[in-house]
Amino acid sequence: MISRNDIPSMNRPPANKRRAVVDIGSNSVRLVVYDGPPRAPLPICNEKALCGLGRDMTPEGGLNPAAVEDALSTLKRFRHVLDDLGCPPVTAIATSAVREATDGPRFVAAAQTIGFDVEVISGGEEGELAALGVASVEPGATGLVGDMGGGSLELAVLDNGEPGERLSLPIGPLSLMHASNGDMKIASRLITDYLKTVPFLEKGAFDTLYAVGGAWRAVARIHMSLKNYPLPVLHHYELTPAQAIEICDLVSRQSRKSLEEIPGIPRRRIDTLPLAAIVLKSVITRMKAKRVCMSSGGVREGLLYRQLSKEERMSDPFLDACRFYAGRLAPDPDFGEKAFGVIEPLFARDDPDGARLRFGTALLSDIGAYFHPDMRGRHAFDTALRTPFASVSHEERLWMALALFRRHQGRSAPPPNELAMALLSPEAQQRATQFGLALRFAAAIAPKAPAALEGCRLEAREGELVFSAPSDRQVLMGETPRRRFVSLAAAFDAIAAEQYED
Repeated sequence: MISRNDIPSMNRPPANKRRAVVDIGSNSVRLVVYDGPPRAPLPICNEKALCGLGRDMTPEGGLNPAAVEDALSTLKRFRHVLDDLGCPPVTAIATSAVREATDGPRFVAAAQTIGFDVEVISGGEEGELAALGVASVEPGATGLVGDMGGGSLELAVLDNGEPGERLSLPIGPLSLMHASNGDMKIASRLITDYLKTVPFLEKGAFDTLYAVGGAWRAVARIHMSLKNYPLPVLHHYELTPAQAIEICDLVSRQSRKSLEEIPGIPRRRIDTLPLAAIVLKSVITRMKAKRVCMSSGGVREGLLYRQLSKEERMSDPFLDACRFYAGRLAPDPDFGEKAFGVIEPLFARDDPDGARLRFGTALLSDIGAYFHPDMRGRHAFDTALRTPFASVSHEERLWMALALFRRHQGRSAPPPNELAMALLSPEAQQRATQFGLALRFAAAIAPKAPAALEGCRLEAREGELVFSAPSDRQVLMGETPRRRFVSLAAAFDAIAAEQYED
């Protein structure tokens, strides 16, 4: 019999490559463990418990004793999980409920005995971290960041990726429920009065509201469900102001029973959703936003981003993530970069701004290699569509997914999610197909052997698509590569031509 000690551990990532955040909020207590590159942290463990520390506080302003017991039990479980994961470094924070509670220090001391050094952060710091979290997944973002917590709403200005003015307002759903005694009209007046005090919430000052927080994300999920949106990715899901206000009105008027019938919404969050929706509508109306963008970045991501050096922050999180996945899934991670050098001349002149997306796609060109040949296209497609990439729009995800599918399956096979493909323009679909076929040809010339692509080049010349290469590579142009080259040329309405030089 093989014991646990006999199992080799060479494939386990070093614990010091991982990092964890414990976030003790007014409604939820959450643990997120991240792996991957520093600039593109990828959550490999994401657990939460809706403990409701800020719900039904005592008349003296203390935390709900039952919620405290639930939260401490959750922290004990998290401690065991982290120990089993090799004790990665942990940053533990507490926000509104613990910050405002009279017995907050006692809770922090209890968490300390479990093994968590909890920092109780101020409302202003919470707003700054939320802004940094958005900046980490949207480099150079400018707009207003709104983080809807259970007890408070944090608002922060984001100017080209740098946080500016920020503040915290006690209009989280749990605080509103307590202050209004459940009267929605009173709650609406409180929201309006508090928002009037925000000096930087001027009408028209910001075009974009970056929406953060579980309650607002739940509202967006409801919109996606009702719209039958074919791409199940919440990050960078965008709504027009009219769409956002419409769904907020719908949610705020629903009964608890009606909300319970919506799949994917935790029951213990349902009673907070109507109030969260009213706050979202009020912020959109007050600032006259032109678009609402859902962001996967928030306080937890902001904590990690704040720990980075200036040089690390300059890295592109999308490309770093692509390199990480290529390193884990491709037989030779260098293949994509070599292939990009060969095929990019075909696209650079007509679409120089698309080079970043094409480069990331090329890096992922061989991530299906270890799957059955019939499934490689589907695997690559789904990976591009569902991987938690930062700093890419839904259209860019779809472009990448289609290109990778064509790289494996060729020109004629229907993509796995044709409804989602309808979100891409015909022109974008054509360019993705062309790029995927170019990757497919490069992979045939040099299967898993990037060195063979050295000195090769593809370019368009007056009705011809020309493959140039050193003369010793001519032997590589066998039946499959030539067939793929002709298919690639046809996608450009061009004639395939070969040119070899000594």
